[in-house]
Amino acid sequence: MNRLLFVFVALSFVFGCRWFSGPAKNVEEANNANVPAVTPEPMPAAATPVPTATPSEGMPKGVVVDKVMPVKFEGGKFAAGWRWIDPDGEFSPTKYEFKDNRLTMTIPTTKDLYGGNRTAPRLVKAVTGDFQVEVRVNFVPTRDYQGAGLLIYLDGDNYIRLERAFGGIGGGGSGIRLDARRKDKYEPLTTPIEIPTITTNVNLKITRRLNMFSAFWREDESSEWRLIEDIETEFGDTVLAGIVACNTSEETEAEFQQIKLSPQPLQKPY
Repeated sequence: MNRLLFVFVALSFVFGCRWFSGPAKNVEEANNANVPAVTPEPMPAAATPVPTATPSEGMPKGVVVDKVMPVKFEGGKFAAGWRWIDPDGEFSPTKYEFKDNRLTMTIPTTKDLYGGNRTAPRLVKAVTGDFQVEVRVNFVPTRDYQGAGLLIYLDGDNYIRLERAFGGIGGGGSGIRLDARRKDKYEPLTTPIEIPTITTNVNLKITRRLNMFSAFWREDESSEWRLIEDIETEFGDTVLAGIVACNTSEETEAEFQQIKLSPQPLQKPY
């Protein structure tokens, strides 16, 4: 009797444990089934690099021209305050030398100041207010395009070029040309067709009165200045004034002398 009772109790314990564990598992599975599956968060998209903005051209503080300021090349150096700029000089340098207070440039090809090509070598000084800038150029241009002369420069979209030249926009052979870029408009104001010359040495001058620039030329110092054209602009008070050389043909050489800044005269010099 006792043995039978023991067997009954043992069997009840075994089946009881199975019954208990079964529903618990089912409850756990049911609970897991009711929990929504967690969707993995997508990896964030790689950030698109933002191009670095190109700094705008800086304009140094300009000098007020209240006296004659001749440029002197002493000790093989550029005069104080004058900046030598050769934009692609790292790859195609413009050679230059000083001799007898003259600056000679040996200009390689592809040097220009037109459209997207702004690699022309230049020597400039920041000037504020009214002034005159002049130079005597010894240059024999023989190919289209070659030019050397004066430059008034605000930025890459605003400048004036007065050059002893050969060819260029608008045609012509050897002569004097005047070009201006004002914002998005580039204009050949005077071409060698209108002022032809084969003179090797010429004097060039640009004067400023407020926002009006006037361009002049003459063959030598004993000649009268001849007005080429007046150019009205919206340039700021301070601009870069100096000399420039352009060459899109075979290598050539230009000599500059008697570079000077002077006050604007009370009356136009013509």
